[in-house]
Amino acid sequence: MDLCSGSLLLMKPEDEKWDEENLDDESGKSCASETTALLNSPGYGQPALFRRTGYLGRLERHFGWQLLFLLFVVQHLMKGLAHCMTMKAIPYLFKAFAIDAPHAQVLNGLIKLPWAVKPMIGLTSDVLPVMGFRKGPYMAISAFSGFCAFAFIITSPQTSIIVAVVCIMLIILQFSTCDILSEAQYASKIQEAPQAGPDLICYVWAGINIFGILAMLCSGPILQSYSYKAAFTFAAVPASLVLVPVTMGCLQEKRLSAEELTSIRHNHFEKRELCFLCLMMFAGAVVIMFVGLLQNDPRVNFAVAFTVSMFLLFCSSVCLTPVVAKANAFAVLYTGLNASISGATFYFYTDSKEVYPAGPHFSDFFFNTVLGTTGSVFALIGIWFYQQHLSGLTYRKLIIVTAMMMFAFTWLDVMMFARINVKLGIPDHWLVLGLSICELMISEWQWMPQVVLLAALCPPGMEATMLALLAGCHNLGLTVGSHFGAMLLHLWNVKPRGQEGDAAQFDNLWIVAAITSILPLFTAMLFRYLLPDCKQNEKIPGVSDPTENSILKRWLDS
Repeated sequence: MDLCSGSLLLMKPEDEKWDEENLDDESGKSCASETTALLNSPGYGQPALFRRTGYLGRLERHFGWQLLFLLFVVQHLMKGLAHCMTMKAIPYLFKAFAIDAPHAQVLNGLIKLPWAVKPMIGLTSDVLPVMGFRKGPYMAISAFSGFCAFAFIITSPQTSIIVAVVCIMLIILQFSTCDILSEAQYASKIQEAPQAGPDLICYVWAGINIFGILAMLCSGPILQSYSYKAAFTFAAVPASLVLVPVTMGCLQEKRLSAEELTSIRHNHFEKRELCFLCLMMFAGAVVIMFVGLLQNDPRVNFAVAFTVSMFLLFCSSVCLTPVVAKANAFAVLYTGLNASISGATFYFYTDSKEVYPAGPHFSDFFFNTVLGTTGSVFALIGIWFYQQHLSGLTYRKLIIVTAMMMFAFTWLDVMMFARINVKLGIPDHWLVLGLSICELMISEWQWMPQVVLLAALCPPGMEATMLALLAGCHNLGLTVGSHFGAMLLHLWNVKPRGQEGDAAQFDNLWIVAAITSILPLFTAMLFRYLLPDCKQNEKIPGVSDPTENSILKRWLDS
């Protein structure tokens, strides 16, 4: 079993067959000849992990071992292991500072903002290469700044929550930068081999889940026996390993000549609309960040985040070609109206008997390791089920079906927050364990088609910028969702902080949870027609030029 790629789960019977493109004639002889360089011969110099048939062997023949190794380090180790451990430690950092739930929810939204500045990262890497290279130097610089931020949190005394949040944002900025540049790399490869696109996406997300499971297994004992600083120390190691594939040349970058750079800049500046959207998204993220850091009123924070997102949604709808603009609008609306209340549920689950006598009183080990590991294992099963049975469905059908399923299960969360399950004799531990399994599997079925859609909407030659723009809009929606949840918690006076007096703060949590369960279903049903009416394994027509036939161009041409 090849654990790192999940090949046992993802392998298909036809994976043992050689592709016809690897043979030069009917006799089955290798394509190499006397004029073929030895170092370029198939299989030479690649790690033994990839020199075989089967699932990974088929991926290697389509995409090359360098890309698979790059994705292993960046996506699996950094995004799966380091990012998961970091996110597990953040609520405990807030608890150490006695941050109440609405404020913690706002800070969670700010921490997600580096994911929303992906467009500016993509644009900068495309038009401002460092020493002629567009990806490697930026990944190295972000890794160094992330390491410094890790070191400050680990070694400095507990001082200001603002300083701690800024350091976390630098860490997430490293994750965001390396993530988008590696995504741009595999998006360009998927354009060359679209038939293997779902398989590569499954390789990426299966690995993320597998190493997420490792993070879950380690997070509980670390946080229960030590502190959030120990968890940050653990995460710093895999995060710094990004430099390994970069220095090995796995990005396969060639130094750009002056003529090539001029041509690239000319092509980008011809798409002034995209450059404008990237700049506007960066400016919007900065506005949301400063407002969130300088004041604590959740209503003001939500109003600012919502206004910024609606402005950017209007700009993208005007500037982008219709099929891309509609899909982007769906992502922003669906994530923005999916209000997150994790800032309150963390305290609900982990408060002690002295703080919240009626609560579940989950230990740090159960909350992080047992729940997290079980959920991640079944999320991995969900990925396998998606590849086998759901990857051929249309985007619209899969989104609406999963939204309805998630709506049904979230009402069991409402029952728990109202403590109805206790009256019915249903143990908290078993109920939340079953919910974790089901909800995470469904979440994978919701997320995987969106990942495939993002890659399919990227035109050749502008993968970094376009993928960053679409992913940035999606992540901005997540920030709006966090601020929306903070406002709801504030309005219904749900403000636990992990200290005495929390019991009364949970009285209205079930009401907030009920509201947040309805909105995603409403959004999916109302806006599903914004998604392209095609299957996930088909090419989407009308994306060769991201601004062709846009509202702005039609207006200018009229």
